[in-house]
Amino acid sequence: MNWAHYILQVNIYLAVFYGFYKLLLDKETYFMLNRIYLLSAGVLSISIPFLRFEWFASQTVSQPIYMGAYQLNSYISDFNQAPSDSYAVWIGSSLVLVYITGVILFTSRLIVQVIKASSSLKTTKKGAAFSFLNRKSIDPDLPNLDIIHQHEDIHIKQWHTADVLFFEVLTILNWFNPILYFYKRSIRNLHEYLADEQAANFQGDKEEYAMLLLSNSFQVPRTSLNNHFFTQSQLKKRITMLYKEKSKKRAVLKYGLFLPLFALTLTLSSATLRTNDKVAKLADGIPLNTSFFMSNGLLDQNGQPRQDSVYNFTSIDKAPEFQGGYKKFYDYLKTSVKYPEAAVKNNIQGKVFLSFIVEKDGKLNNIHVDRKLGYGTDEEAIRVLEESPNWDPGLVKGKPVRVKYNIPISFSLSK
Repeated sequence: MNWAHYILQVNIYLAVFYGFYKLLLDKETYFMLNRIYLLSAGVLSISIPFLRFEWFASQTVSQPIYMGAYQLNSYISDFNQAPSDSYAVWIGSSLVLVYITGVILFTSRLIVQVIKASSSLKTTKKGAAFSFLNRKSIDPDLPNLDIIHQHEDIHIKQWHTADVLFFEVLTILNWFNPILYFYKRSIRNLHEYLADEQAANFQGDKEEYAMLLLSNSFQVPRTSLNNHFFTQSQLKKRITMLYKEKSKKRAVLKYGLFLPLFALTLTLSSATLRTNDKVAKLADGIPLNTSFFMSNGLLDQNGQPRQDSVYNFTSIDKAPEFQGGYKKFYDYLKTSVKYPEAAVKNNIQGKVFLSFIVEKDGKLNNIHVDRKLGYGTDEEAIRVLEESPNWDPGLVKGKPVRVKYNIPISFSLSK
């Protein structure tokens, strides 16, 4: 799973979880539960792609690894081959550039907002009433000062700014996904509902508190990170929620539906998105780091463009080969590969798909895992190839050339 594949999964889960929220939970008055849900949705969306569960029973280890010539032949194919022309590389590089540019711009924007929010606390302006992190700024001449302080204290005690910053960071990584902007708006609304609820109870009169909200005497600094007592864009919803009848207790059952939703997304990650060839190939086609270019022979170990052409396995006169042939290579793997302990404990079985370049002198270079298995198997497969004796190089018109090569290495636990 490369970075593009990870980002793809994260954004799918963000959309699924928010859809569930808007469909079932948005109109409920369990504001704290809704807040917990949205935060959990964000955390789980970035975590689920790393989670997996296996459907196989535990087995005894007796055969650490098997690999045959038929496996080599079955996957010496066009999987993740180098682009056939520079146009494909240009498209991939352009996507990477656009994404990184967006990340840089949104990171800069957040830094500026934090600076502005912190600076706005140094002086108290007329009509100001807001808080940021554990500090607040309230004009002492405002009416009902004790109510306003109560409102802002709720923002501080419940760490509402931390929620805002979390979703801002999430937006930086997924700036192209409009769902994040709905998340940010919803979490801000919940912050105000929570603060209004307790401030109105402190006031003891909802109508008087609503009139306080309707007052036009409040002025707020222009920064989206502060928690404002008076926010005109949220005013109608805040008053509506203030007077809304409390949700019935059975509405809590809706939150229990999150558990099967979580199980569904975990299944989607483990059994569909993680292993779906089309999804993997789509993600693999979007390079988000230099390893893509290095693995395809477009860059050397220092990240510089290569001068020598890299040939595909099928387009040369003589393919590169382990000295002694496939049988010797099988013997080498059998004696060299050590089944990782983590993989044994978690009953991890399957194939690690690798690509590398057989250099003109037969040395294996730019070893890259194209399809991971995890639990130490990827690292072990790389180690074995890195320590492999030199191969017989590929030939074109009798001259050695650099060749892109693909291999699956299978890890199997059998009785």
